[in-house]
Amino acid sequence: MNFEDAVAELYKEDGERDYFFISHAISRDLHRTLSLEIERNKKKDKATIFLNTYGGDPDGAFRIGRCLRHHYKGKGSLRIAIPHWCKSAGTLIAMVADDLGIGDFGELGPLDIQVYKGSELQERSSGLDITEAMGAVTEHIKESFHLVLKETRNLGLSTKLSAEFAAQVSAAIASPLFSQLDPLRFGELQRLTRIAEEYGNRLNQYGSNLKQNALDRLIHKYPSHNFVIDRKEAKELFERVGPLTEAEQHFCDSIWHLISSQSNIACAVIPPPAPSQAGAQDDNSSQPSNESANGSQQPKQGDSDAGENGLRARSSRKRRTQGSNTRTHLPN
Repeated sequence: MNFEDAVAELYKEDGERDYFFISHAISRDLHRTLSLEIERNKKKDKATIFLNTYGGDPDGAFRIGRCLRHHYKGKGSLRIAIPHWCKSAGTLIAMVADDLGIGDFGELGPLDIQVYKGSELQERSSGLDITEAMGAVTEHIKESFHLVLKETRNLGLSTKLSAEFAAQVSAAIASPLFSQLDPLRFGELQRLTRIAEEYGNRLNQYGSNLKQNALDRLIHKYPSHNFVIDRKEAKELFERVGPLTEAEQHFCDSIWHLISSQSNIACAVIPPPAPSQAGAQDDNSSQPSNESANGSQQPKQGDSDAGENGLRARSSRKRRTQGSNTRTHLPN
């Protein structure tokens, strides 16, 4: 199915909502673009957001979530569709939705805060690394204490003397390990981790879609920042989550070349089909019209690049006239 037919099917399935497409890093700039585009193009009281992102700034994610709920307030008014990537800060945005649609290739990600290590290579690590390190050291000290206590008791020493000796050995092990931990750095990372907790709690108040303890699980319980949270896993975290609808899937298939990776498309408006095309759909026409109302050539049936080509053409015009590198509209 080509792009135009997929859009027509999308509006035929539910024409009482706005549709937007985002494939971009989460940032405050994206929040500004989203705010302006919704103000200009909002037609309905409901919306579906197709979100594709590797993540980004949690502050920007919070602003985006608030922005969406400022414009689409009612119960059941906001749906977020996830055809592929929705990692890190994207997961934070997903919490604001009333329900989630996750495709067969879609995945969310944990919310542990990522911080720069301070090296010249600008490497990043999880904000939970120090907590995990402290836990590992504590367990090692406990095991050492019990092992020494047991072995010295087997030598015939009293429990009191064995415990004192075990404590000295454990302290000797713990001292060089804990001395490497910076308490100020630990406090900083704890504070950063609280950002995800506070933002998550506030955004979830709109749709109340998170299950009990799901936020804590997203922040603390996954072993890797890249851990895959697919649709099955997401059902353990969210109350209302399911597959993409048939029309949503067809739309995503028609622009999969823009979804397979994060493609730097910020808040693309998905406009309703032209009246002539909508009529053709209602009449069950097997072939879309190749001529628009002004006589310009439309993409032919099976042209899988139609949506991308029109989008890139419009993006190029916008950059020439505004000096912008952000794409904001899908073709009419």
